[in-house]
Amino acid sequence: IRAAALEMLNYIQDTMQAGSLSGSTNNMVDDINGDVKGAGCGIMGGSAVLDDAIFFGWESDKQNSAKLGGLISEVDEDGAAGFGAISADTWTKPEAEKNSSGFRTIGSSAMSQTSSALSSILASPEWFALQIGLYPMQRAFLKALNERLNAPLKSLFVDNRVVDENGIDIRVLPSLPSLIDLKLLEMCLRAELSIADPREGGGEFNMTTMISECIVDVVENLCSLAKNATSGASEENLLHDKKGTATEELLHDMNVAAVMASLTTSLRNLPESTFVKPYRPAHTLQHEEAANMCQIALLPAIHEIESMVKSQLIIPLCRVLNKRIAIEIATMHRGTYMESISSAFHEGSFVQEHLAGVYENIATNILSRLPEEYGGMVSSILATFSIYCFVSNASLVRPLGESGRLKITQDLADLELTLEQLMFKGGASTVLNQINDGKPYAELRAVRQMLFWTGLENEALSSEQIAKAFFREAWVKSVRPSTIFHFLFTFAPKMLSSPHHAKRIIAEDYVNLLVNLDGSVEDGEPKAWMTTMKCCDVYQQRESVDGGVCDGDRRVPAILMIIGPELLRRRRQ
Repeated sequence: IRAAALEMLNYIQDTMQAGSLSGSTNNMVDDINGDVKGAGCGIMGGSAVLDDAIFFGWESDKQNSAKLGGLISEVDEDGAAGFGAISADTWTKPEAEKNSSGFRTIGSSAMSQTSSALSSILASPEWFALQIGLYPMQRAFLKALNERLNAPLKSLFVDNRVVDENGIDIRVLPSLPSLIDLKLLEMCLRAELSIADPREGGGEFNMTTMISECIVDVVENLCSLAKNATSGASEENLLHDKKGTATEELLHDMNVAAVMASLTTSLRNLPESTFVKPYRPAHTLQHEEAANMCQIALLPAIHEIESMVKSQLIIPLCRVLNKRIAIEIATMHRGTYMESISSAFHEGSFVQEHLAGVYENIATNILSRLPEEYGGMVSSILATFSIYCFVSNASLVRPLGESGRLKITQDLADLELTLEQLMFKGGASTVLNQINDGKPYAELRAVRQMLFWTGLENEALSSEQIAKAFFREAWVKSVRPSTIFHFLFTFAPKMLSSPHHAKRIIAEDYVNLLVNLDGSVEDGEPKAWMTTMKCCDVYQQRESVDGGVCDGDRRVPAILMIIGPELLRRRRQ
């Protein structure tokens, strides 16, 4: 019915435009001759005299009759006005105004109409009136459509009920849909969406968005069912303590993620497989426009699936894995970079000895079981956290000599290579220097330059001069303020306590305050500055009783108090 009504209005619109074009042509001819002749905008056009009372009441009013432009040919003895032998198209053409040259100007006619016929129809009051009249039928259609789309969901995620010999329910993980069930669901979605195809379903392409919105509602219901079908296990029960392998609950949640990934792929391919692929290579522009409309309308469904998988699987899994990584990174504070430790005990790289095996285990036992789309998300979050966590721990190493700086530089290069391999095995679509707008990778590269900063070598410079020259360094803009604060502590006197010592916690716990397990770091920067100011205040009190006997550079606390606010201000911009 919608298609028939649209076709009818389209025919009327074409007829109106044809009449307008004909009237415009006659207007041009009449303007040249200086009189009103020929056919006007008579086809489906209005009349300029229909609003005049004389036309309907046949009143005798000479003043009003003059408004008709001489169309009234005579007035009889009874005072009734009559029309002479004038064609209908003549009196239906409105009178145009004359310009300064004596020619009448052509008004807004079909010559100036550039909008498409379809847009004019859809914006016309007749179409809105038809929409109101067809609303009950549309509501019934949508109701039946939702019932057909929701019917396959009843058999996708089924609760398993197991009872022991005592009649007590035993908790069993829900059963998941098979590949056949997902294929049937995809066929159902395509069949309902093809109703908007005039050749397949007999509808019209304007129904594409309406049907796609119903599919979005169905996907939201499916996400609710999938959420209830997850194991609901806590973070402690996702991995085995010693081996680090996935538990039964985590494997079940991975299977749920695989189901949702398959559904996401089907939704992405649905517009093209419904409107374009069946007609290729003879598909028209209308088919491509319908596919584009469908693709845009289905985006909320894809985002809903991604949000559900992130909240139920990816974020909890990344938190558990990052905890294990943080524990391994924190072992660098056991004298790995101390000058007094014999190099025989640390001949190899710290990353190769302690972290490479952890990442290999994650890639083999965890990422390989996830779909590539979600495996790439997990590997990106792990890489971001690893960079920030390693840099924060390395900047807290104190004292830090020349050999320690060289070892950290080597480990940073090894960490970059290891994380690149992790992201490749996880199926990430981006490389390491592109995650999180490239900020983690930029800091990883900038720290190598920061380790060999020589701004304190000139003892004649004051704290203000050093601070001013400090901001000219190219690597300052890429490094977090907390990393810079902690690095400057390595040059300070021993009486300036390290931040984690001032808070009376170990370095691992202090880094956990700065770097969240999901890889975010912005919340920890103000905390690091507050701790730094506290350390500097305590040092000023100790310096008064120091007696001038201490090692380290006494200018460091003053430099920290000068550059701290400016670094935080630049970070917020």
